[in-house]
Amino acid sequence: MSTNTDGRSAENSKNRYFRGSRRRGGYQNKPGRRSFKRTLDRSPRENVKRSKLDIGSRLKESDIGITEYIGKHLGFSAIIKERYNDFHVNEIDLDGQVAKLIHQDIPRNPSDDESIEDLKVLVSPTIWDQLQALGKENPSSVEIDVTNIDKVERRTIHTIAKKLANVVSQTVDKGDKKFLTIVSNTKNDTNGPKIRKDKRIDWSRCGGDYCHFLLHKVNMDTISVVNQLAVSLRLQPNNFCYAGTKDRRAWTTQWISLRKVEPHNILRAGKSIRGAYVGNFKYAKDSLKLGMLSGNQFRIALRNACETDEKIEQAMKSLQNNGFINYYGLQRFGSVPTIPTHEIGKCLLQGKWHEAIELILKPRPEKDNELAEVRRIYAESKDARAAYDKLKRIDTIEARLLKGLQILGDKNPLGVLDSIPRNIRLMYIHAYQSFVWNHIVSKRIKQFGTEVVVGDLIYDKQNCKETINSESTDYPLNDNEDIKDKTDIICVEEKDIESTSNEMNKENSEQDFPTVKILTEEDLSNYTLADVVMPQPGWKVTYPPYAKAWYDEFLAKDGLTTDLRQNNKKYSLSGAYRNILEIPTNLSWKIMHYENKHDDLILSDIDEMRKHTSPQDKPNGKNKALIIEMCLKSSSYATMALREILKNDTSAETQAALSAAHDVDNIKSNVTTIDECSSKDLEIEKDTEKKFDKCQEEDVDVKTNETKINDIENISETCQIIK
Repeated sequence: MSTNTDGRSAENSKNRYFRGSRRRGGYQNKPGRRSFKRTLDRSPRENVKRSKLDIGSRLKESDIGITEYIGKHLGFSAIIKERYNDFHVNEIDLDGQVAKLIHQDIPRNPSDDESIEDLKVLVSPTIWDQLQALGKENPSSVEIDVTNIDKVERRTIHTIAKKLANVVSQTVDKGDKKFLTIVSNTKNDTNGPKIRKDKRIDWSRCGGDYCHFLLHKVNMDTISVVNQLAVSLRLQPNNFCYAGTKDRRAWTTQWISLRKVEPHNILRAGKSIRGAYVGNFKYAKDSLKLGMLSGNQFRIALRNACETDEKIEQAMKSLQNNGFINYYGLQRFGSVPTIPTHEIGKCLLQGKWHEAIELILKPRPEKDNELAEVRRIYAESKDARAAYDKLKRIDTIEARLLKGLQILGDKNPLGVLDSIPRNIRLMYIHAYQSFVWNHIVSKRIKQFGTEVVVGDLIYDKQNCKETINSESTDYPLNDNEDIKDKTDIICVEEKDIESTSNEMNKENSEQDFPTVKILTEEDLSNYTLADVVMPQPGWKVTYPPYAKAWYDEFLAKDGLTTDLRQNNKKYSLSGAYRNILEIPTNLSWKIMHYENKHDDLILSDIDEMRKHTSPQDKPNGKNKALIIEMCLKSSSYATMALREILKNDTSAETQAALSAAHDVDNIKSNVTTIDECSSKDLEIEKDTEKKFDKCQEEDVDVKTNETKINDIENISETCQIIK
């Protein structure tokens, strides 16, 4: 009977938990209130927990031209992103300040700090005399004619009234005149006019119309959090502006801005989202825009570092002194090896519009059953409507394309492609540029090494370097996973992307395009490889004389030339320049030993804010990690710096294999321990039998032998426990 009761209790507890979890975020259904909460279903892919040993098939570095290294040190084995807590990214703003969540305090309303005397001079003597009636013990209502008074002065009158007495005020129209009515705010005042209490902030006194705040999150990409905040705040997601998107598989901190949304409401909304925290609120005159950051600070833990401290030190010194090849990382190209984003970009540049659409909708191995079914239906029937009807979410790339196909049919493929947001289309063609750049740079390093050679390019003007290095890499990671949430909310308007992304399309802005110099023999001693840039293909760039043939040959294989212009300017590329090397700044590192596989090694911002104890080195711990802190420009990839240290592939497949191998080693180690314990147990049992025989032969004291036997049995029981 008690068992059944416990079962019901457990079941009730479980039900209470799930009922509570469904209440997180949004407005709740309450009597008399219209429900506002919208369901933000996570895609089936996000809900699937992949087995550690399920490595899968992913794109590898060699597939996208990443093959060379700079340092001469020997690499070593270590695991990248074993846990989300091993990778921390903090945005660096244009002033060089690192975004770090340190508090969740609501800023004081500036009007609270203004004195009556300061405000008095801002209103007319007549109005001031009228307001003095509020200073009496039982002030009556006051009505002031404000027909000919501007909005700023009316706000000042409201502020003075609230400072003089506990009142509420409201501006009302009476015929062709405006009156500001002020009444007591006491509960027993039932005779006066009913005026709604105005709790709004006077933004004119806050120093700006925008509230900037930090978003600190884990296991969610930026767009997913923005969507959920938007639901809770009753806003459209495109009201949120930010400098760049951040990865899902990391702890990240970045600035967000909202126009005329009060901090306490943002804080309330943030508390409704598991894994997200907001804070560091401040007021500002301007909104954030895409690209308004100088870089990112990284704090990274590489687990299971299998090398001596001395050799690890050599690898880190090499990174510090020589930097790393500034390759475009795997994130740029998606995760599906059969349909990488640069292949779609190639089709767009070739003018093969139908083929590009087919690639985006092409079936592929995936665990999102709904999307897999949609792709299958379209591949087999070419019925866009039937495929679209199977989708629950309509903000995905696939949904937009299928909707476009329904409306326009396959006779207008360019129109169908226009249903995809411009930034996504740019992502595809820029991925192809990055693909070419990676291969050309690898060939240059392979042929000339790290020496500066005649024909290398450097920026002719120093100010151009800063302009181009801020090129945006904030594109969705692939076309079937993270893009789902990034199709319509990259920033407030597409013109922001055009004006701040400093990537290629600058045909109409000659002054912003940098000039480069071709090095001669006399120049070589004045520069290092860190100064050298390599062009991304386009009609506007200058090519190194030694590399022009490389570009021609590479592009010719795809039926393209270096003059990547089309009649359709949407898919034309002017080109850009990118430094061959990147050298991290503020680089530091340390070795840390830890006992258990998943021990925390780095504190997140929220943990530091809550004064959690920092993880400490455990000298006797059986595992070793390398903790790295560094700053990189926004266009550089931290994984490429880690690749240079480890001399190993950073792809998800390789890292999963390393993690799986480490797990197997641990299992073998545990089995060995058990076997050793079992052998010891067997020896003890044999020794016990001998002692019994000897006891019987020599007729020794039984009590003495019983004591020895008990001691032996205790040892045996200990081994059984270990087993």
